[in-house]
Parts: sequence; C-alpha cells; structure tokens
Amino acid sequence: MLTLFLVETISQGEVIEIDGDEAHHAIKVLRINLGEKVLISDGSGNWVRAKVEDIAKKSFSARVLERGFQESRTPKLVVVQALPKSDRVKEAIEILIESGVDSIIPWQSERSISKWQKDSLSKWQSVATAATKQSRRFRVPEIIQQLSLAELLEIESERSAIVVMHESAEVKISSVVTAKFAELNEIVIVIGPEGGLTENELALLQGAGAHIVGLGPEVFRSAHAGGAALSAVSALIGRW
Repeated sequence: MLTLFLVETISQGEVIEIDGDEAHHAIKVLRINLGEKVLISDGSGNWVRAKVEDIAKKSFSARVLERGFQESRTPKLVVVQALPKSDRVKEAIEILIESGVDSIIPWQSERSISKWQKDSLSKWQSVATAATKQSRRFRVPEIIQQLSLAELLEIESERSAIVVMHESAEVKISSVVTAKFAELNEIVIVIGPEGGLTENELALLQGAGAHIVGLGPEVFRSAHAGGAALSAVSALIGRW
C-alpha cells in the first residue's frame, strides 16, 4: 500500500515538491527511495499518485502519475465524543477516523473526568491528521470546538438523525438505523463518558428526538464505542 503524505495545497505542475515535517518523516524515518510511488493529498479531497524522482536533505520531489478528487460523503457521519480520559484521547480519535467518521465534536459531558483545555483542539487536530494518513484518507475529518449538549441540539436539522449509544437501552441499533438513513444529510452518533449519561442528558436528547440504542450486551469503553457504532451504522446504511 502506498504511503500518504498531506500538504497544504497540491500544485498543478507535473512535479510536486514536499518539504517540512512530511519530507523529514519521509527521508529520515521512512527512508523513501528514488522511483518509489507515493500518494499526496491536501486533506480536502484532492490527491495525486506520484513517483519520487529527487531526494534532497530536507525535501523530495515526485512526478505526478495520476490526479483525482474524493467527494465528501453523504450522509455525513458525526460523532459527539464525551471527553475520554487523557490517556485514551489519542486512541479514541484514531479509532473514529479509521472507522470512517467525517466530523468529531468533543463533548464535556456531566460525568466526563477530563476537562477541555486551551490546547486541546490543536492536540485533537494533530492526532486526526496523523490518523488520516495512517488510514489513507484524502479528507481530514473536522474537529469542531467542543459544544454543550444544548448547543449541539440547536444546530440539528430535519435532514439529520441523532443516535445515542446507551448501555441500558432496550432497543437495538439495528432496529432503528435502516437503509433509509442513507437518504439523510447527517447522522449524529452520541457517545457518553465512562460513567455513562445522566438522566438529565438522556432527557435532553430524547426531547430532541434522539434514538437511544444499544450496541449489544457487551459494554464498550467510551474510547472504543464510537468505532463500533460507526461500523454498525456504515453497514446498516449500505456504506460498507
């Protein structure tokens, strides 16, 4: 499988030069070779397949073999992720991105142990970028500045559905999410913290028309539940 490098913009020339951190990683860590084929993307859907033709100390250049554009997908899959414990944040983001999330909204739920810090957004975005490269995606999922539950519910529309993962739910996710959900603009998946959702949070979500569903008899860690939910939804709407 070809290695993916992310750049700010992709030039229209026949040869693309890569420098900065991406070049350093390619030259010093991956030790790319002349003639090696790579993928290059701007993280917004534009991509090229190219062949390395020159390697310098701090940069390398590759000749374009093929260009393409990856359209954004519909419905958009959004995960509202209750803040995981600090040692689980990286793991949670990686799993979400590998599982096909399009947008992540960090959520300071009532029972979240971790707190949102001034540098949290940049840290989440950094992990998202690395996970995008690892999973060979041409679009970096958006990390939205954390919202309160009330703020989140205010921006939902009639063309979206909210699906809440709850360990005590009596309704299975497969009983709610069907192929018809593929016609929506957006599917929002809500993941609670390790301590679970409070009655107040459940009431707010149910009042907004959210579906409270279970993923089965097993109990997932908060950092893992989003990936399982995305996988189930993707299969049920026919994306997988």
